[in-house]
Amino acid sequence: MKTKLSSLFVVLFLIFSFGSKAQFESINLNTYKLTDYRYKSLGTQVNASNSGSYYDGKNSNAGFVYKSSINGTSVNGGCSLDYSFIHHSRDYYGYHSVNFGYASAYNDNSTNSTYRSPFGDSESSSESLSNSSTFRLDIYSTNRFYLDSDFFWGVIINTNQSSADSYSRNESDTYYSRQLASFYESKNRGSLQFGKGRVENVTDARLAIYILDDLQKQGRLSRTPNEEEVFKFADFITKALNDRVIDFRIKRIKEYVAIDSFLMSNGLADKTDGLYFGLIDDNWNYARSQTWNTGSEWYVGVSPFLNYFNRFSKVVQGSVAKTRDELSEYGVSFNAGYRSTWISGLKWMEGYSVEGSFNILRYDTVGSYYGGYSNCKSITGNARYYGSYIPSTRTIITAGAEIELTKYIGEEVFDELVVNPRIFGECSYYFSEKFRLNANASLYYNIDKRYDPNYTGDRFGFSLGATLHYYIF
Repeated sequence: MKTKLSSLFVVLFLIFSFGSKAQFESINLNTYKLTDYRYKSLGTQVNASNSGSYYDGKNSNAGFVYKSSINGTSVNGGCSLDYSFIHHSRDYYGYHSVNFGYASAYNDNSTNSTYRSPFGDSESSSESLSNSSTFRLDIYSTNRFYLDSDFFWGVIINTNQSSADSYSRNESDTYYSRQLASFYESKNRGSLQFGKGRVENVTDARLAIYILDDLQKQGRLSRTPNEEEVFKFADFITKALNDRVIDFRIKRIKEYVAIDSFLMSNGLADKTDGLYFGLIDDNWNYARSQTWNTGSEWYVGVSPFLNYFNRFSKVVQGSVAKTRDELSEYGVSFNAGYRSTWISGLKWMEGYSVEGSFNILRYDTVGSYYGGYSNCKSITGNARYYGSYIPSTRTIITAGAEIELTKYIGEEVFDELVVNPRIFGECSYYFSEKFRLNANASLYYNIDKRYDPNYTGDRFGFSLGATLHYYIF
């Protein structure tokens, strides 16, 4: 009898333990409705790379010998300052960002060649050097106004400005040239959209579960809340984080006092100590750096655009030649799209999107540099699927696939079809609240098909990259 009672006690204990653990797993974040979410971020980004190359080769045929060696060095670097602001409520969604960046590149290559034949020997050498610097300013603003629970109209403004200066020199035993060039680009697009649906930002609901789950695992949670209480806690977190306080330290103290007051007054905690506040602090610092979205929407819209490109070049090659070339690109796009994203459990997020547009493009050119542009129409489309694994507040791993296609229609564009499939992956890891590493890789294939076979080809490629981000706030 004693053995049976002990076994029953163990079974009940296990059922309670697993049931308690599964309590948060059973919470459906896809049903959460955001109240008033606001988030600001100001960050910096610095990147640098250095590469070198050396080639030593020889070709010989019927007494003719050609030998060459090439040495090359390349140095690239850049930095940027990024500001973004998100506001998401039941009546309005807005995302605004400003990015200012600088990039520079330096390349130095030298070649030595020897040519031997029955008729005599010859040697030659050449050197090429180039450097460039680029400044850019990107501004993006999307505003969406909901007329009821899920019908909306919106305005999007996107402008990109960049200015670059470059210098290159090519020199050999018989040839010398020097070129100075400056570029200015201005890309501007507006969009008016109408649609139905809503993608909810449930980041604070996930933050609430992070806090409650850790407190439960460490025995600092007096009882397990139900889904309604968890969502109530999420709304409280959103309200606490939206409060404006100039001194960041005072703001953080007020936030912890508010969270502790909520947990205590709702009977969720009755033991507060260093571990209790340490768990709250750890999740508070990292969990909101992730973005959890769920929902679906479709839209139709019209997007006028106006782009301008200006290039000035000065070439010194015996004599001095100066040229200025300009390109004005303008037109309108009629577009439509659908996207859906959902949360699977508490560590997985998936989504896909399909978009298409019909575009009318017109060009005005001055000079010969932009002479390859012709008035035309185009049809573009893309489809994308991704999946994200989020094992903790510090780590996000994403992989997916996408395909883009563009069909040009016009007498002077050879009815060109461009297809770009791609698979990609990226990982973000937070070393601290303000310091993050982002690594990414992609594999792509390009098909450029025209009715003129002389202009048909394909290309395969890959890319690898890593970036360090520092967030000021």
